[in-house]
Amino acid sequence: MKAQTMNDLGFERFWAAWPKSTRKGAKSACLQKWAKLYCETCCDQIIKHVEWMKTTDQWRKMDGAFIPAPLVYLNQQRWDGAEIPETKKQVSTLEIIAQERAKAVPMPDHIRERLNQLRGRHA
Repeated sequence: MKAQTMNDLGFERFWAAWPKSTRKGAKSACLQKWAKLYCETCCDQIIKHVEWMKTTDQWRKMDGAFIPAPLVYLNQQRWDGAEIPETKKQVSTLEIIAQERAKAVPMPDHIRERLNQLRGRHA
């Protein structure tokens, strides 16, 4: 079994980031292209671009029908010169509720008492 090189580690990150599709294949050919193009030098940029592309309508429409083969992506060096917008961290609804609750001011006692009176409750 051959030892894994740094080049292989970056490629494995790329391969893991690539979305599942019918065109995801030819892993060994992709690894050879990765090495030939010295993709390790811009590995983070490539992966960031792939992660962003996975969020675009182009890659998401028709259940991923327009996702290119990873070998095509590498051959065409699609990440090169691509402007990648900063993605906002996705926050769950529960996190938003917790954040809003933390900002809330507690109800003053005199208002709470008056509400209880109106509801027919006694404190």
